[in-house]
This record gives sequence, structure tokens and C-alpha cells, in this order.
Amino acid sequence: MAGDRALSSKQLAGRIHSVYCKDFVSYSEITFHPKHYLNVLTGPNGSGKSTIVSAIILGLGGEPILLDRSASVADYIQSNKTSATIIVRVYGRTPNTTETFRRIINSNGLSTFSVNDKDTSKKNFLAAVSSFNIQVSNLCQFLPQDRVQDFSKMNPQELLLNTMSSVCDEDLINSFNSLKQMRTEQANVHANREKEKSDLVKKQKRLEHLQMTVSQYKEREEVKQKLQVYSAKKLWVETQAGEAKAAEMKTQVKNAKTQSDKLKNQHDKLLQSQEQIEKEKESLRKALLEKQNIKKSRRTATECDNLNQLVENKIYELETLNKSRPLIVSELERAKESCAAARGKAMEQYSRRRQLEQKLNDEMIPEITAYKLKIERLRNVKMQKIDEIRAKNPNLVVAMNWLAQNKQRYKLNVYDPMILELTVQNHEDAKFLENVVAQRDLFAFACEDKGDMSDLINELCVKQKLGVNVIYCAPSDRLVYSPKTPIDDLRSFGFRSYLVDLVTGPIPLINKLCASYSIHNIPIGTEAVGNYTSSIPKAIRVYFGGSKKFVVTASRYRSDTILTESSIRAKNQLITVDSQQLALVMKQCSEAVKESDSIKNAITQTDNEFERLQAVAKDEQEKRRKLDQKIAHFNSLKTEIETLQKKLEALRNSDSLDCLETNFCNSLHKDLKKIFDADAELCSCLKAIDRLIIEKNMAQTKVSIYMLQHETQIEALKESEEQSKAATRDFQQLLQCLENQISDVNKRKSAIQGLCHGEIPTSSKFPFKKEFRELENIDLPELREAIHDFQARLECMKSVNSEAISSYQGLQNEVKQLEEGIQESVNQAKSIESGMSNLYDKWEPKLNSLVETISTKFSEFMESIEYVGEVVLSKTDKYDFDSYGIQIMVQFRRGLQLQPLDKFIQSGGERAVSIAIYSLSLQHVTHVPFRCVDEINQGMDATNERHIFDLLLKEATKHGSAQYLFVTPKLLRDLNYNEHLCVSIVHNSKTVCHGMQFPMA
Repeated sequence: MAGDRALSSKQLAGRIHSVYCKDFVSYSEITFHPKHYLNVLTGPNGSGKSTIVSAIILGLGGEPILLDRSASVADYIQSNKTSATIIVRVYGRTPNTTETFRRIINSNGLSTFSVNDKDTSKKNFLAAVSSFNIQVSNLCQFLPQDRVQDFSKMNPQELLLNTMSSVCDEDLINSFNSLKQMRTEQANVHANREKEKSDLVKKQKRLEHLQMTVSQYKEREEVKQKLQVYSAKKLWVETQAGEAKAAEMKTQVKNAKTQSDKLKNQHDKLLQSQEQIEKEKESLRKALLEKQNIKKSRRTATECDNLNQLVENKIYELETLNKSRPLIVSELERAKESCAAARGKAMEQYSRRRQLEQKLNDEMIPEITAYKLKIERLRNVKMQKIDEIRAKNPNLVVAMNWLAQNKQRYKLNVYDPMILELTVQNHEDAKFLENVVAQRDLFAFACEDKGDMSDLINELCVKQKLGVNVIYCAPSDRLVYSPKTPIDDLRSFGFRSYLVDLVTGPIPLINKLCASYSIHNIPIGTEAVGNYTSSIPKAIRVYFGGSKKFVVTASRYRSDTILTESSIRAKNQLITVDSQQLALVMKQCSEAVKESDSIKNAITQTDNEFERLQAVAKDEQEKRRKLDQKIAHFNSLKTEIETLQKKLEALRNSDSLDCLETNFCNSLHKDLKKIFDADAELCSCLKAIDRLIIEKNMAQTKVSIYMLQHETQIEALKESEEQSKAATRDFQQLLQCLENQISDVNKRKSAIQGLCHGEIPTSSKFPFKKEFRELENIDLPELREAIHDFQARLECMKSVNSEAISSYQGLQNEVKQLEEGIQESVNQAKSIESGMSNLYDKWEPKLNSLVETISTKFSEFMESIEYVGEVVLSKTDKYDFDSYGIQIMVQFRRGLQLQPLDKFIQSGGERAVSIAIYSLSLQHVTHVPFRCVDEINQGMDATNERHIFDLLLKEATKHGSAQYLFVTPKLLRDLNYNEHLCVSIVHNSKTVCHGMQFPMA
């Protein structure tokens, strides 16, 4: 380890001067001084090599997730300590200076940062670290032990970003980000333009549809306006005719008024004469009324006798009914009680039926359906597993479907993933296999022929890029593995069987699990196993006791064994049939069906009983109706008797008949007395008879003349009254006609105003003067015919909503705005495309140059170890920058094509070689001050490891190369070395005493 070749201050800047750790993981206190070029850290596993890499990453501000070991930074503090200190010193930008980065980690998970012994925020701390081109999160610069496999998991896009970041060309990265942003803007502008075009087409179609509607609307409005003008003209013609007729009727009303008044005066005079005659008639009416009252009283007496006889008959009928009433009432009460009881029982049966039917529909039928579905699910577990896989890993289902259709292509058997091929009879035992076999193998396809395996990998992983795993299992028809210790020897410790005995499936798959995981030597027991851990034979390295897993491992440095105990849980991945649960569910379903049948029988019985009770209730109701009719007749008869009795009493209390009899007797006495007086005077009167007869004749003559005159006067009065009424009626009719005519004229004027914006033709503001002048020569019938024609045309036209016009105008504005927006979008897209094209022309050559340089070195290094490889820039389209990526293409077997580096295609050693060579290829283009690679040689064979070390030595020790920290647990014999290589051996043993010094050179 000779002295370093002189480096300039610029070349030294950012390289690690020293790493100091205190109370960090396994180190109480340590200082590591790397050399300027290649530094190799080696030592046994667990000695603390990777701890130094962890200290560098965390000390420069990295997060624990980058190490993929623990989620909390506090877990890196040494046991029984409250804090840990990391100091990373790097060379400064000026000669003979260093920059110090310190991080103190506290037990609460918080950290304190300082730069050059000055406390600062984490943001400023990371900015200071980044100023030296140190990128702790870039796998191209820092590749911790637990992140080696993550490198191969990076997709081409992530690899491109990390590669550009490690080159430290800000212009290249910024241009790439700008191009992606421009592409996103271009895509957004295009999407918005397409959306606007789609909206424009829709709105134009809508506009065309509305154009027809608007034309119909305008045509309809024109017809409506013409109809309005013609209707107004018709009304005006009718108004003028009505006004002329009203003027004529006013003259007729005036003449009728004069004639009516004249006839009324004549009638009043005749009416006065008639009043004298009416007075004489009144006296005769009184005499006639008296005779009529006598006749009425006699008729009332007869009616009273008839009524009395009717009352007696009704009373007899009532007495007869009274005798049978208690029996009828008693029978009626019994009928009511019987009817109510029948109804009550019927309602009870109806309620019981509803309860049974509700229980059947709401409880039993859904419960039986649920049991049947549950039984079906328990019996068809495989389909459920496939559905679960489809949701979580759809590519696996696609691969299974393809394999099912193409199995004839393969020589020997090709099996679906183990989770579908293997079955565990008891679902409680599935967790043991799930916690032994890796997920990668559980979800892997298995081939009995290696040629079939290669072809299947090429088809599914390379061509279809489904990312599935394929393993090889030797063909066999019997189980070739047996336990080292018979299970009977282990039953005393609580074991019941070996794991292999719990699994059923294809024999080749079970042999594969025995070979890979020794499931034939993993016993399964109860919780009691934990009490016998010290007595279990040492040959058994893994075993289960209840929900606990026990693993026995041998120490690398001592002869002791370490027993690790951990809890396990079911992952529900394997196909298991829970026979106990299935039997229980089937039993519950059978019981539910029996209960459902009993409920159906009870419903049928209830229906029959309900129908019988309905018939009984109907008969009792009919009996009750007949008894109610008898009681009602009894009550009505009683009421009728009371009414007749009241009427009879009123007639008996009446005194009109007695009064008339008394008056009649008194009048008779007076008349007899007058007769006697008249007889006395008769004689004297007879003497004067002759004289009186003459006078009588003369008086009769006068009376005859008076009566003749009186009859003439009555006829004249009637005639006068009729003439007066006729004249008044004519006057009223003419007056009413005049008022109607005037009202009609006013209505027509109002209608004209409604049609003509509140104006009439005589107004100076009338809006249709021109149209009215054109219609002057058209008479009323022609106007009516034209109006009828316009109305018919309107009825034939489609009714159009006035809102369609507003919609049409709004759509016109929207279409105009969309057209302007599309044009603006086109201009914007052209501007973006122009800027993107200019920037792309500058960026793309630099990127191609970078990739070509890396590819040249990669191909050169691969060829030096007899492999083939290249690095290509992958993309789907020139401007699809999200698809830009770096694809590492490798060939490790002759005769095969170059294949992309993928965890499903290459082995772990092949991936490690590819990653190591790609990392070396970056040495020529990156500007990072140092690199850290932890155990990248894991999985390599001796030949590849020697080649990689030689390449690393050659490239990492060239003058000006970045500082390189290479961590490995072993070094091959007879490796090549030079003066720029520093090998540091990490010691961790009881023989290392405190203060022991090791030579530094």
C-alpha cells in the first residue's frame, strides 16, 4: 500500500478523509481513514463492515430506508446508549482543508446536524453535502448490502435518472425535466384541444338542430304576427259596425222610453178605479173564508178519529213486540259475542300467519341461501384463490391462462403455482407451510424439463413481460425423501407429524420442497413443544409448536447453537378445505331447512283454520243482521206511535171546532129572532112591495148598467196594464241591448289594444297603420277566412319553446369561443413543440453520447470476461420522455440473444456481475467524489469474482478516478494488487484487546 499519486484540490474535493463513529451499532468508538483510490473492507460476516457504509450514508444525511434494514434511525444506537455520533470528514475545495459533517442520533429518533462544528438545519446540511456532488440516495453511487438486489429491480426510467444524477450534469438533468414538463404541457394542450374539438362538434350538431328549430320559430312568429294583425283588423271592423248599431239603438231606446211613460200614466188612473172594486170583493172573500173554516174543522174531526184508530193498532203491535223483545235482545247479544269471538280467533290466526310468513321470508330463506353459498364457497376454494390472485397479481393469472391453452407445446408436465397445486386438508396446518416456503416459490410455475423451463421463461418473462417466476422440479412418481428421525420418537415432545405429511399434491413439487426446504424433516406439534426445546434432537433444525416457529442455528465463532423463537400467523394463501366447518355449515343448513318446512306446514294449517273461522264469522254476522233489523223495526214502531200520539193530542187540544159551534148557535138565535121580527114587519113590508118592486126594477137596471161599465173598466185596465208592461219590457230590452252593444264594443277595443301593444287604430302610436291601410279593401268575411287559414297553419306548425332562441344564441357564442380556443391551443402547441424541438436537439446528442460512452465501456468490460453486453437508450417515441430509460442488455450463454437485465431471467450471480460492470462503466462519465459498494460479489462464482476484482482494480486505481469503497466478506487467493489499493480488515473477536494497534501500511 504505497503512497498516493498527487491529486489536485479539485480532484480531492468531496473524497472521504475519515469516518468517525461513537456508540453506533456494534462500534463503541472507531475512526476509519480510507485512501484516495480503491479501498477494500473485508472481514467475517457480522464483524461490522457494512456498519461503516451505514455510517457514511446516515452521517451524510441519508434516511434509514436507504439501507433497507430498519425504519427508525434510533435502531442504529448501540444497546444501553442514549445517542450515537457520526462524523464524516471530506476534503475541501482548497488545498489542505477538510469539511466536517456531524450527525448526532438521539434515542427518540431525532437527529442534530452540524457543518464544520456549527449546528444547522437538515435542509442546509443536505445542501452542503449535495454541493460536493454526493448523492446518498443514488444507487449508482451508494449500493448498500441490502439494496444490491434493488439495483436490478430498477426499471429503465429509474436507471436513467440515477445515471444522469451520478454524472452530475445539471444541464442534462434540467433539460430532461424541462422536456418532460413540455411534453406534459403538450399532452395537456392536445387533450384539452381534443376535448374542445369534441365539444365543438357536439355544439355544432346541436346548433344545426337548433337552426331548424329557429327557422320554424321565426316562421311561426311571422304567421302569429299576421294572425295578430288580421284579428285586430277584424275586431276593428266589428267595433266600427257595433258603434254604428249602438247609435241607432240609442234613438230606439229614447222613443220606447216616451211611449212607456205615457202608457204608465194611463194605467195608474185605471188602477185607482180598480181599488174601489177590490174593497167590495174583500167583504165577499171574508164570508167565503168563514164557510171554508167550518168545512175544514169538520174534516179535522174525522181525521182525529182515524188517527186514534191507527194509534191503537200500532200500540197493539208494539205490545206484541215487547213480549218477544227480551228473547230477541238475548239472541242478539249471543250473536254479537259469537261473531266477536270468531273474528278474534280469525285475527289471531291471521297474525300468527303473518309472523310465520315474515320469519320464513326474513330469516329462514336468507339463512338457508347464505348457508348454501357458504357451502359452495367452502367446496370451491381453488376458484376463490384464483380470484384473489387476479386482484393482487393479474399478470400471474394471465400467465396461467396462457399456459392452460399451450401446455401441448411442452415435453413434460408444467405445473401452475404451488398455491393452486398443493392442498392442505386442515386449514389450521396451512400456516406452517406458508411460513417455510418463500413467496417467490409459492407463486412460481414448475417445469419437469429444463428445456421447457427455458422456453417458458423466454415466453412469459421476455416476450410477454409478465414478471413471473419459473423453477425446475425433477420428474418423479414417488417421494424420494424420508425423515431422519421417525415421528414416533418425537411424539413424547408434543409432535404429531412432519410437514410433508400434511401436504398433498404432485409428487415432483413435494420432492422440490423437500430438497429446497427439508419439509420432510420439519415436525409439527402442539404448544407443549415449547417445554421440550432442550431435549429435541440436534438434527432437527426447524420445527413448529402451535403458533410458534423454532429455528436452531450454529454460531460461526463458537460451538454453541442459537434457538430463535418467533410467532407465526396464517397468510391464507394455500388451498385448504375446512372439513369441520363444512360439516358444521351443512348441519346448520339442514336444520334451517327442517325449520323452514315446519313453518310452511304451520302456515298451511293456519290458512285452513282462518278460512273456517271466516265462514263461521260470516254466518254469525248474517244472524246478527236479521236481529238488528227486528230491533230497528221495534224502535221505529215505538217512535211512530209517539209521533201519532203527539199529533192526536194536538188535534184534541185544538178549540176551533167548539168555537165554531158556539158561534153558530149564537148566530142561529139571532137569526131566529130576526126572522120573528121580520115576520112582524112582513105584513108592513108587503104593502110597500108593490112600490119597492118598481124601485127594484129601476135599481136592477142601474146595477146592470154599473156592472157593464165595471166590466169594461176591468178590461180596459187589463189592456192598459199589458200595454204598459209591454212598453216597459221593450224599453228594458232595448236598453239592455244598447248596454251589451257598448260593452261588446269596449271589449273589442280592449282586445285590439292587447294585440297592438295597448294602442287602437285611431291612436298616433298605432304600430300596424301600414298593415291596416293594406287591408282597407278586405271585407269582414275575407278577414275571417284569412284568420281561419292562419290558425290552421299555426296548428300544423310544431310548437317551439322561446328558450330555444336563447339556447341558439348562447350556443353561437360558445362555438365562437371554442373555435378561438382551439386556434389558440394550436398556436400554443406549435410554440411548445418548437421549444421542445430546440431543447431536444441540444439535449439528445449529449444523452446519446453519455449512453454510448457507458455502453462502450460496458461492452468492453463484458467482453474481457467472455460475456456480451451493451447499454441502450430505450424509448417508445421520440418525444415520449416518460418512456426514456437505460436498458442493460446481457448474454451469459452462447447461442442466446441479448436479454434485458431482469430478476426473473438472470441468476443472482449474473445480476451481480452485470451491476458491478455497470458501476465500473460509470467511472468514466460520473463526477461523484466517491462510491460505496457493499458485498456486490455475493452470488458470483470464483471466476467471475476474480474478473470483477481485476476490472475494479484497473479502473478504480487510474489517476483521477473517484474514491471507491468496496465491501466484501472474502477475498480470493492470488488476486492482483497495486500501490493504489488499500485493504482494510475488520476484526471483531474476543482476542482483539482494547488499545491493540494494527499496521496501517
